[in-house]
Amino acid sequence: MRRTRWLFLAAILAIVVSVGATYVKRKAGFLRDALPPPTPLDEGLNAQSQKWTYGDFKGTEQRVFIQASSMRQIKDTSAVELEDVELHLFHKEATEYDLVRCAKAQFDPNAKTLFSDGQVDITRDVPVTGPQTGHIVKIHSSGVTFQSESGKATTDRLTSFDYDQGGGTAVGAEYDPQERQLHLKSQVSLDWRGKTPESVPMHIEAGEAFYIEKESKVVLVPWSRMTRATLKIEGGMSVVTIENQEVRLAEINKGHGVREESDRKTEFGAERLTLHFIENTQVDKIHGDRNGRLVSTAATMRTTVTGDRIDLDFDTSTKDSTLKTAVATGSGVAEAVPLPKPGAEIGDTRILKSDTITLKMRAGGKEIESAETAGAGTIDIVPNRPGLPKRFVKGDHIWVAYGADNRIQSFRSINVSTRTEKPPTEKQPSPPPAITTSKELLAIFDPKTSDLAHLDQKSDFRYQEGDRRGRADHATLDQTKDLMTLDGSARVSDPTGSASADRIVMNQKSGDFRADGHVASTHMPDKSGSSSALLATDEVMQARAQHMTSSDNNQKIHYEGNAVAWQAANRVDADRLDIDRDAGIMEADGKVKSSFADKEKKAKDEPGKDDSDDDGDKAAVKAKLPTTPVFTVVTAPHMVYTEETRVVDYTGGVVMTRPDMVITAAKIRAFLKDADSDSSLDKAFADGTVKIVSTSDKLKRTRTATAEHTEYYADDGRVLMQRNKPKLVDSVKGQTEAPKELIWFSNDDRLIVDGVDKNATAHSIIIRKPAAGTKK
Repeated sequence: MRRTRWLFLAAILAIVVSVGATYVKRKAGFLRDALPPPTPLDEGLNAQSQKWTYGDFKGTEQRVFIQASSMRQIKDTSAVELEDVELHLFHKEATEYDLVRCAKAQFDPNAKTLFSDGQVDITRDVPVTGPQTGHIVKIHSSGVTFQSESGKATTDRLTSFDYDQGGGTAVGAEYDPQERQLHLKSQVSLDWRGKTPESVPMHIEAGEAFYIEKESKVVLVPWSRMTRATLKIEGGMSVVTIENQEVRLAEINKGHGVREESDRKTEFGAERLTLHFIENTQVDKIHGDRNGRLVSTAATMRTTVTGDRIDLDFDTSTKDSTLKTAVATGSGVAEAVPLPKPGAEIGDTRILKSDTITLKMRAGGKEIESAETAGAGTIDIVPNRPGLPKRFVKGDHIWVAYGADNRIQSFRSINVSTRTEKPPTEKQPSPPPAITTSKELLAIFDPKTSDLAHLDQKSDFRYQEGDRRGRADHATLDQTKDLMTLDGSARVSDPTGSASADRIVMNQKSGDFRADGHVASTHMPDKSGSSSALLATDEVMQARAQHMTSSDNNQKIHYEGNAVAWQAANRVDADRLDIDRDAGIMEADGKVKSSFADKEKKAKDEPGKDDSDDDGDKAAVKAKLPTTPVFTVVTAPHMVYTEETRVVDYTGGVVMTRPDMVITAAKIRAFLKDADSDSSLDKAFADGTVKIVSTSDKLKRTRTATAEHTEYYADDGRVLMQRNKPKLVDSVKGQTEAPKELIWFSNDDRLIVDGVDKNATAHSIIIRKPAAGTKK
């Protein structure tokens, strides 16, 4: 038993030795593999660590994640200093975040803010899973404060950002990833470069800017400025709409823009200006609401278009936008003002007004091709040189065509009226305005001076200038000659008379005119001056001819081609007829035929007879008076009448016809009585192979008198025959011849030969016809 006990002791000792050896061995291994003791904390720190992370959640969705290569917590504060910081600011949907990197930052877990005084780089819209694609936006700044709860980042320092099609800078910025809104606080400068290298960049400046990502809009306040090549636009608050990272729309309050080129300057503006862009920030439309305005200034002309609204369309087929059309709506006005040019006279200012005006530009957008009104409109032509008239045109629709240098080339209109106001002169006040109306109008202007050259008006033309009137189917005005031509049913009139014809050509300055084709004229009586049977002051004179000219305020009139003029029953026919109303002269040529009627004799009151006589006596007296008119008819190749002397000279072979008497001679001078006299003819002197034939149809008797000179006195029927052996031949009684003179009284058949009364002698061969009811 004792041996066994020692064996147990030996076994136990062996086990103790083995365990002890193992313990020593393992202890040595533990000591060898044990970590070194932690470095003591720096003074002033509560904690520090490596590879520090921080997360902030809203429910199950993470809002903020921060990681850093090292962390140091400042003693007695909650502030944590971080190095090599990476901050994830998650968007609302938590599928994307904005990545923030900075070398150093200070995190306050109590205030939940992260501040970096140094350089901060932000990459926006990083996907939670997968690589980042599309447009990458990077922001660079310093002195940035991040709020871990809201994710907002703010700074008051210079901030820059860039992306694949642009970039910009600002002083001070604030970004809210939850609302996806960027606020650039001041000195905003933005650039859009476009998609291709050929794109023309756009530069935007503003006092302050807000980028609202949800709406893809940039709000610029309180002022804004945009520049694209030669185009510059300024205004108040602006809203810029972004689409596919390109500018699509810019809405500017109180905006105005200018485009300056070497040979032209274009300006535009409105209370609200809207610019529409296509790809590569190219402008294709501009709209201006409220007080819209477009001004185009070239070397020789400044054109201004205004309206409640202005719409500009641009041609974008080339790299740069060029103006294609401009539409002014609501009280539209297009004014073209010529600019002084050395060595050239300045043209007229033209003002087009209508509710809607459309201007079309020539290729290149530098010059106007045409202007058109959508409805009724007016054109004012205002001279810039003294002595020229003002012109006003009003029509239901107006079209204007332009030539080089925006000079007006022509305009046309329908249902139109015109008004021309001539300026006063030193000698005369302003004359009455000239007014016209017609269904159609076409005006042509001189391409060099822009002065009106030709005016064409068709269909129901009407003209008025003071007391002067005119009308026709068609009228033209040659402004260079101041001539107006009326065609088709033409008619002109003034207080002195009127004229109608197939065509009338009038000098607007003097009032002189020429009428051709089926001419008919009327001349009102001139109450001043004396009156005769030929030119009575109380009778209207009418005339017809193929041609007529009037001059000196319708005082000198010429008729030609089957001309005829008449007053009441008095009439003159001729190939040509001239009337000088001032001088009181009428001259007729070629197949002249004049016809003067004696007035009906008035009944004379018997002595002692008063108004109490019965009507029967008056009727009896009236019945005794002749009722058949008595005419003096004269034909000759040439006639001249002088109102002052009331003498008519007929030459070239004359025939004068009175009742029962015909006088032929080389020339006849007829003396007319006052128009109030019973007889129109006072006396007639005939010269050159004079022949007088008196016939009596009842007695079948003819008396023929011949002489070289004859005087006929109408009142007593006395015929004085002189020179070349005057002779009287009676078809019944024979003939009487005198050496010097014969005086024949045709009314009572008396004959005086050389001063001797042949009725007292037994050999008188002229026997007076017995009166009715008496014996021979």
